[in-house]
Amino acid sequence: MMKKKPCWMSFVTCLLVACTLGSISSSYARTWDEIKQSGELRIGLTGDYSPLSFRNKMGTLVGFDVDMTEKLAQSLGLNVTFVATTWPTLSSDLLADKFDIAAGGVTKTPQRAQQFALSNSVAKNGKIALTHCSKKLEFQSLEDIDQPNVKVAVNPGGTNEMYVNTHIKHAIIQRKKDNFETLRAIRDKRADVMFTDLIEGRYYQRNESGVFCIASEDVLEGTESYKVYMMNKNNIELLDRVNEWLDSGVKRRLATQWEIVQ
Repeated sequence: MMKKKPCWMSFVTCLLVACTLGSISSSYARTWDEIKQSGELRIGLTGDYSPLSFRNKMGTLVGFDVDMTEKLAQSLGLNVTFVATTWPTLSSDLLADKFDIAAGGVTKTPQRAQQFALSNSVAKNGKIALTHCSKKLEFQSLEDIDQPNVKVAVNPGGTNEMYVNTHIKHAIIQRKKDNFETLRAIRDKRADVMFTDLIEGRYYQRNESGVFCIASEDVLEGTESYKVYMMNKNNIELLDRVNEWLDSGVKRRLATQWEIVQ
């Protein structure tokens, strides 16, 4: 019997297969017509990013982007369905057509813009250093934070981890399973600092006064960014409808309600 050649012996063939599988996985995304026919708009949310998407004390999914996408679906004559995802799997879940739109804190990045269709700005943003209020004066700059005795907590899979991996060279990095564990580490003083978005930092500083404080006076240099909604690259019709709706007064009203910077 002839032995099957291992994949490394036919690199070109394997590369073609991989590319084919990649195109198949992304081609499964529903078109705008298919979304309309289904009567359902599926929104991917991590549910761990206050005040954009999180669960309240009753366990109900709430937040700025929960309200936003409900109103978006309503304007399109569709019912909304929320699909749980995580930051590490957000892109692969969207490519696998588990939902139509990724929302709830997606930052516009060059990599995402190359791979997906990104909406116009949903909210302005940038990275800040969040700490326990008892330590606020200790960590007002990146230089203060990146010291060997400082413990920096970070959640996986998003731009917070990207920032830590790029800028933290000397401090102790504590990698947590999700954003809730990162916040809990600061709350319990098991970690000194976490880097997060201004949107989230302001929310916790406001809602847990005396516990969470933004240490950095300004958004950290080079981190100015925008939150967007992310869709399949080829779904231009859905993108156009999302962008048209974002220009309405609904976004401004909900941003005021949730104290989101525009």
